[in-house]
Amino acid sequence: RALNWNRPFADRPGDAQLVGVSGISGMGGEELGTLLRPIATPLVMSGFEPDVADTLAGAFRDQGFIPTGGSTAGLHAGEMPYEGPLKPGDAIGVMFVNGDLQFGGTGTVTHIDGDRVYAFGHQMYNLGPTEFPMTRAYVYTVLPSLFSSMKLSTTGDVIGTFLQDRATAIAGRLGPGPHMVPITVTLESDRGPARTFHFGVVNDQMFTPLMTYASLLTTLGSYERQFGAATFNVRGTAKLKQREAVAFDNVFSGESPSVGAAAYVVAPITALMGNDYEKVEVDALDVTIKSSEQPRTAILERVWLDDPRPRAGHAVPLKVLLRTYRGDELVRTLPIEIPANASGPLSLMVSDGSRLAQFEQREARPQQPRSVPQMIRALNKARRNDTLYVKLLGTEPGAVVNGELLSSLPPSVLGVLEADRNGGSFNPLRSATLGEWELRTEHAVNGSRTLTFTVSQN
Repeated sequence: RALNWNRPFADRPGDAQLVGVSGISGMGGEELGTLLRPIATPLVMSGFEPDVADTLAGAFRDQGFIPTGGSTAGLHAGEMPYEGPLKPGDAIGVMFVNGDLQFGGTGTVTHIDGDRVYAFGHQMYNLGPTEFPMTRAYVYTVLPSLFSSMKLSTTGDVIGTFLQDRATAIAGRLGPGPHMVPITVTLESDRGPARTFHFGVVNDQMFTPLMTYASLLTTLGSYERQFGAATFNVRGTAKLKQREAVAFDNVFSGESPSVGAAAYVVAPITALMGNDYEKVEVDALDVTIKSSEQPRTAILERVWLDDPRPRAGHAVPLKVLLRTYRGDELVRTLPIEIPANASGPLSLMVSDGSRLAQFEQREARPQQPRSVPQMIRALNKARRNDTLYVKLLGTEPGAVVNGELLSSLPPSVLGVLEADRNGGSFNPLRSATLGEWELRTEHAVNGSRTLTFTVSQN
């Protein structure tokens, strides 16, 4: 049976044999296997908001970590935690986050061979090859308990890199530490001066997104409103190694928008680091969040044209009515250019970004990116929450061929493409996109409306 950190070594007395262990209080050595559990790794957290710390602790607890708190503050005079070179039996740490927040685990050195270090005597996550910072650690005291003893420990200076995480040990080399992803978060509030925070997050496909999300969420939860309506304007960039940067620019408003803001930044990092095409490394992350305790949301209620019979080749004003969170009405105008060759019935679709994406997924079934550059371009074209998107749709059919949108195709061309699909993917479209526009607002908008009209020829 696989090792489970939350269960004893044995479910029944006969499932485990404990060599050299005598009976205790009338209990045989075999029965002790039903009470003994794998040793948990102390988890050191400092600076995290309590709700975020509880979430992180729950995520790590299943892998044998136990949260103990901790600190990286200076030691008192007379304490000598790092006296002499590292040796077997010393405390040692693994760092996941450093800087204004601290997150890591501590264990014991098992063996040292030159500059090679073997520690823990068990897996951390059994991730295989890793690049985790190796740190000195100090155990302040042990809290004995018949139920579950606990060590109060802290991590210290980086002394090397853990390169392997295997079932029986974690191993690495003494020397310089690995590259940590530097994260800079600037909070701009209408209640006071701006604050800037600096973190370093471990460079790993699984832990980089998780620790980035936790760092952003705890920063917002500690310095901004945690419950109630608020608005966050998120801007920034994620710099990638030898790739184009990913830009962030979006608005989140409503009840508890901090979760949406943090997830918005982390989602592209998760997608890029977990892609199936090539390895992507994040060089740095710089995020500026402007906060307001006033909600800025609006609902799209109505759209109409001033000219009931628009003419081909002319511009017609599109009117958009928004109703804000407080019930105020906002009317915006957007000029729509009708193509000169347009005729017959047309449709104007006005929608927020998420509903438009659902419509396009149903109609066009866009092809998924097939390379990292395509993924980056798609991420940088992501639609905003404070923008209304307008599509002018005609009745002429079209198709998506190998991910390329082909509008207003003649029936003969459609017949050829549909008959010969050996050249790639083919998805027919029931309507053609004749034009696209964007209407930027000052609110996070929600809603979709479709307007149908007939174009007259001059």
